[in-house]
Amino acid sequence: MQDVYKVEKALNNNVVICSTDDKEVVFIGRGIGFGKKTGDTFESTSYDKVYALVNEEEQQQYSRLALKETEETMLLIHESMEMIHELIGMTLNERTLTALTQHIVLALQRTRDETEIQNPFLTETKWLYHDTYQIAERVVAYIERETKVRLPEAEIGFITLHIQSALGHPDRYAPDLITRCVHYSEEKLNVRFVRQSTGFRRYVQHLRTLAELPAAISDTKTEEEMLFLLKENYPLCYTVSRNVIRMMEKASGAPSSKRDVIQTILFLIHAKEEAAAQ
Repeated sequence: MQDVYKVEKALNNNVVICSTDDKEVVFIGRGIGFGKKTGDTFESTSYDKVYALVNEEEQQQYSRLALKETEETMLLIHESMEMIHELIGMTLNERTLTALTQHIVLALQRTRDETEIQNPFLTETKWLYHDTYQIAERVVAYIERETKVRLPEAEIGFITLHIQSALGHPDRYAPDLITRCVHYSEEKLNVRFVRQSTGFRRYVQHLRTLAELPAAISDTKTEEEMLFLLKENYPLCYTVSRNVIRMMEKASGAPSSKRDVIQTILFLIHAKEEAAAQ
């Protein structure tokens, strides 16, 4: 993308529509539209923390929002995006930027109107994407500080999913497959995992890794011996882990190794012991 553009229109102090010889670009950033008039030169490298929308559909959607919503609301959302950017270490793509902007606008409106919102996947979202959920909590806390409006927990869950989509993880089988594996493990072990515990989060993260990145690894003699010892000492966790692995194999179509089974047993033991200690 080039650095110098011609200003077509400043929608407000923070959103500018620019053009080159062959395309239009919408730039978003604090104060970038201040004093800008049609025909002025716009240098994108002269500003920090600027987002550019090149996709025509995303441009239209964002421009409609910028014209409809108050400048304060759009600036608040821009700062929220920048917070997410800094916390995840990557720039949000155009689709996520537009979708999340639309969601926050609607979330603020629903909350102010006291419209109840349901999120049927909230529980699973919290423990499947624990780190991303914490980022969403920080964003919601920032929005509350600036607007005095506290978005409900259901909205935190939805914001989490938007952020998660920007990270580009496949998550082809989550949350359904991992949820089924967790519920199966609880049923067979006759325990209720502590959702906020370290052991449970590590178990879920391990399941996500198995689902997203199945790896064919040759078994070694040491692993065969370790698996035999775990089977002898933790027969129930061994059986549950083997069945969980089979569920993963069936869903992904990729074979697992003895190392996968060993790791699953160890994570399961940890989660089970933490649950029993409660």
